[in-house]
Amino acid sequence: MKHLLSYSVYQDMGFFGRGPEALLKAMGCDGLEMLTSYDEVPDQHSRLTAAVHLPYATDWMAAWEGRPYEMDDASSRIYMYGRSPEDVVSNIMLAVRRAEKASPPYGVMHLTNADIPFMHTRRFPRGDSEVISCFSEVMNRVASEFPGGEPPFQILFENLWWPGLRMTDLSGYRLLERKIEFSRWGLCLDVGHLMNCLPGIRTEQDGIEAVLDVVSRYDADAVDRIRTVHFHYSASSEYRDSFEERTPGDGPITDFLIGLYPHVGSIDRHMPFSDPRCAEILDILRPEYVTHEMPGSEIGPLEDFIKQRSLLPRHLRQVSRMDAGQDGIVEPFLYDLYNATARGM
Repeated sequence: MKHLLSYSVYQDMGFFGRGPEALLKAMGCDGLEMLTSYDEVPDQHSRLTAAVHLPYATDWMAAWEGRPYEMDDASSRIYMYGRSPEDVVSNIMLAVRRAEKASPPYGVMHLTNADIPFMHTRRFPRGDSEVISCFSEVMNRVASEFPGGEPPFQILFENLWWPGLRMTDLSGYRLLERKIEFSRWGLCLDVGHLMNCLPGIRTEQDGIEAVLDVVSRYDADAVDRIRTVHFHYSASSEYRDSFEERTPGDGPITDFLIGLYPHVGSIDRHMPFSDPRCAEILDILRPEYVTHEMPGSEIGPLEDFIKQRSLLPRHLRQVSRMDAGQDGIVEPFLYDLYNATARGM
């Protein structure tokens, strides 16, 4: 099981200091799952990229159905993959080709669509099956443009709490299985996103219990499709039950979208686990990769990774300063924190 840290091409690699490879090794991290864009992956990002997360467009179905919102070209690609069905296919193809430079084993894609006017409500105008069927058609067209009708790396479809693939049961997976026409695909199970679909999640422990109940009922073939797990928790049931619904006003739709960020963050909290029972989730799923995805914490991504990583004792190892090469390349507190948590297990 390889452990990755989520990062993006929009973030400065200087964050990792003069010896990023040494730092990651000292943390027990096997590399970065890199959120990519429509430009080539910079060399300094590429050399630490162990997998990729492809860009997501919030309401791509608006372009796919030929009813795009009024916004500039750059925003259209960000929020809709463009303005037409042809744009949707060509921009996803471009994202895949740009990410190919990093030679990733897989690329994660969100399988969902959130109709923008409904994003601050509890209802959406379309169901999961419609979104899964439409996105399968999109991805079949994308794959058909590559040699042999296969993408250059495996596409992993990720669950969310908006319409699409939710993974609260296997109905969405079974539909996807019937609709996808290429073979290089699998699943990314996001643990926090799954919690966002379930009622009564007010604590980390609530979330762990609920997720264990769901994943313990997955069939073996579905578990085998889960190549990576996005690992974090989101205890947002109280907010989901109480927020005040609102819809766009008369201003630009992009203003409404920008104003949605706090709302989305209040639902999708991406907090690091602290309860060792979270390891039971991975015991059931047995993924090849685990991506520690925790931007919701204020402590810091390195500290959060180390603390959450330490909850998985079968995959934990003591590290020494010699592991990281030259003295001074890695801050000493990282060794002390990592080994202290290891000894405490």
